[in-house]
Amino acid sequence: MAAEADTVLPFDTTVSGSISVEDPMDAYTITVPEAGTVTTNVKAYYYTVQIELRDSNNNLVGHSNWIYNGRPENPTSWTNAMNVEPGVYTLFVKEVRDSGHGDYSLNVSFDPTNNNETEPNQTMTQAMPLQLDGDRVKGLISWNDSTDFYKLVVTEPGRIWLDVKSDMKNGVLELYDGKGNSIYHDTLGYRSEFTVEWKKRADLEVGTYYFRVAGNEFNQGLYDIGASFIPANTKEAEPNNTRATAIPLITDGAVHTGFLSETDHSDYYKIEMLYDGTLTIDFTSEYVGYEVMDEGNTQYGRHFSSGYLDHPESTTKTIKLPKGTYYFIPEIGVSWQTGVYTMALRSEGTPPPPPKMNFMDVSSSYLPAVMYLLSEEVTSGIRTNVFGTALKIKRVDAAIWLAKILELDTTNETVTAFWDVPPRAWGSINALKKAGIVNGKSTTYFGANDDVTRGEMALMLQKAYNLSGDGVTLPFTDVTPRYETAIKALLKNDITKGKTPTTFGTNQPITRGEMAIFLYRADS
Repeated sequence: MAAEADTVLPFDTTVSGSISVEDPMDAYTITVPEAGTVTTNVKAYYYTVQIELRDSNNNLVGHSNWIYNGRPENPTSWTNAMNVEPGVYTLFVKEVRDSGHGDYSLNVSFDPTNNNETEPNQTMTQAMPLQLDGDRVKGLISWNDSTDFYKLVVTEPGRIWLDVKSDMKNGVLELYDGKGNSIYHDTLGYRSEFTVEWKKRADLEVGTYYFRVAGNEFNQGLYDIGASFIPANTKEAEPNNTRATAIPLITDGAVHTGFLSETDHSDYYKIEMLYDGTLTIDFTSEYVGYEVMDEGNTQYGRHFSSGYLDHPESTTKTIKLPKGTYYFIPEIGVSWQTGVYTMALRSEGTPPPPPKMNFMDVSSSYLPAVMYLLSEEVTSGIRTNVFGTALKIKRVDAAIWLAKILELDTTNETVTAFWDVPPRAWGSINALKKAGIVNGKSTTYFGANDDVTRGEMALMLQKAYNLSGDGVTLPFTDVTPRYETAIKALLKNDITKGKTPTTFGTNQPITRGEMAIFLYRADS
């Protein structure tokens, strides 16, 4: 603890003292009522004087200062200002190495800083709320309090501007996310004028953020801080930062608004080119660019923005794309290239000519269904001029047809659990089993070469298209409870009427022609 002071020193009162061998130190109690600046003025009438200011815990405030070259006839004057917090302090006047003896005079003045920050606010958990577009806050960095934290709550995506004015030089300014990760780190910088003005933007998602103002023994003083907010006004569905979460986008020229931020560096949109053709991209942003990639990571187009703050760049680019699935990816190159972007995508293409139909066994009742399967590339018939309308279809081929018409992901071509499935059907059956549409006849036997019955196909279609048969009364006498729900669903959705008014043909093999009709009606 500090030595007990002999004298209480009021502000703006000049006192005189003397340091001698017998009395080598004087101590004065100073009470600081609020945060402010304590200015010490000393006149030393002898060669060397040591001055120290300590708090109630005997911590040195500032530095131990030595004053030189005083003479009885020509004293040395010394002035020092300290920013301090409220409290009781002790000011020491000491001898120096048995040689600092003589007279001195001392005066201490005080100027309140009138800061309105809420103390304590030295940690994130103590952070003072800083309102967006609210009143500015006046804070103080002092010897006792070198760090202040402020909490900002962002309730919708947008851009915040933090604005600091200060007489402190080179103070540290840092913005953190809610987990304590640094978003940016900056300094006030040094200016020749007294007041430094600093302003910086940050594009942020919804969340809680923290702003730190810090100094050190050389950088202290008052600062004035405010925060403003500009909403992004985007209806973008988050998260959409990966292909798996990509937002489906219709390429009809409609304008969409998106937003990239300090914590969201890319957005994914999924587009379908129904035909070979062109994709025209109208894109506007200050900093954000984009790229276009297919599912195999081949890049078909890329753009880097040449816009800048408050001057967005608008561009139009047309690229050729073959039929397929693509991802349009607005993205940033470096951390400051964030912000709002707008986009409008338009696709144009010529549908391929309808497939030629030379099947001599396709009557008018089967024609629309067969043409549909050909256009969807589900099948091409058993020969160039024979579709096989009246032929029975095996379970393995029915699985391949169904996976194609449903556009399932059949890329998992690893061997199935069923020993009787040929490699050509591994991807299709793996996809159907994953979707819960088919099972084997046992855990290891699929029945790949067995004929598909009409009842089995009813079960598959009901599951594949999630069809409901509520409210339907079956007129058929050959439907067992296992197939009842599925066949009701086919009747309700006009997929079939049965073989006769009273029979569905549940256990009869389905023909290729019948399956074509079932798929056509279910998928249309």
